[in-house]
Amino acid sequence: MLATVNKITSYLEELAPLSIALPGDPVGLQLGRPGAEVSRALVALDPDQSAVDEAASIGAELLVTHHPLFYHKLTSINESFPEGALVAGAIRNKLNIYSAHSNYDVSPQGVTYQLAKTMDLPLENAVVLEAAGSEQLLKLVVFIPAGHEDNIRNALAAAGAGQIGRYSHCTFQTGGTGTFMPGEGTSPFIGTGGQLEKVDELRLETILPAARRAAVIEALNEAHPYEEAAYDLYPLELEGKAVGLGLLLDLPGPLSLQELLQKCRDRLDVNNLRCWNAGKDSFKRIALCGGSGGSLIRHAAGLEADIFISGDFRYHDLKEAEGHGLALIDAGHDATEKPGVDHLRQYLERKLQAGGYGTEVCLQTSAGAKWS
Repeated sequence: MLATVNKITSYLEELAPLSIALPGDPVGLQLGRPGAEVSRALVALDPDQSAVDEAASIGAELLVTHHPLFYHKLTSINESFPEGALVAGAIRNKLNIYSAHSNYDVSPQGVTYQLAKTMDLPLENAVVLEAAGSEQLLKLVVFIPAGHEDNIRNALAAAGAGQIGRYSHCTFQTGGTGTFMPGEGTSPFIGTGGQLEKVDELRLETILPAARRAAVIEALNEAHPYEEAAYDLYPLELEGKAVGLGLLLDLPGPLSLQELLQKCRDRLDVNNLRCWNAGKDSFKRIALCGGSGGSLIRHAAGLEADIFISGDFRYHDLKEAEGHGLALIDAGHDATEKPGVDHLRQYLERKLQAGGYGTEVCLQTSAGAKWS
């Protein structure tokens, strides 16, 4: 069984909901048909010619990228120009292209989280550098025959419900009596057709991110013994986990500039590093941002970061950091986003295997232009 483009994008939007993308950012399905079946998907940083060519060479029907295909307005598809030739070639090859950009940047498990994880930096108490909002939360109430509550609670937790801070499996339950009358053609778990049944049931309440709704309801229906599970979903006014750009974290002990540079080389597989130590010998409070982090220098300094690791720092970014006494490491735009791209492939592979789909997920092996 092959997954459709729509099924794969639903998995991606559980990880990085479109609703949390920054205003005006073009995210989601950029090109293609949602109902198309996908035997092979290619994951890449950029929807450039090298990625489109590799997708064609391996027979991929879907290209998943971080950077969008249509970031700037396209007024024509003229194959005399590189942009037009790329789009026309993708259309001819029936290649679907999906981009998870700022929604993946600001996702709690997004680009910068994966950067910190790859660099083996502690994430337990990390905070967002620049908040862009918070996860929308829902309250789920489900009615369960007594004796089945633990199985359903565990299924809901595995699907992403019941998480409050560092606590999982958070629910509240109360007892009561449920009534129903099985109609013609039903096969009730309890009761007899045409007769009113009164059953000892539990009302189980829990909380979930709205982005996990589909996965949680699917898990509920699979675990619930009834033919038709009775449940309610309520929107909440509570603020969920903050989402935004960059992260700030504290190391258990200070590291020198050379130790941090070596960590970048080893963990990010990058040698082209620029740095400024701000006259400091060691660093304990680290700011991070995958991609271009220059706009977050003031936020990092305001949270008293010792050093900021990101990419694409400009001359004026350096002068602003100098004014704040903030050290910088520029590890490159692509190198600091690559951990997020790697995670997209691994994440999709796990989700598709768990769903019983035979769709293969590959990581781009060819490379576009890079600084040397």
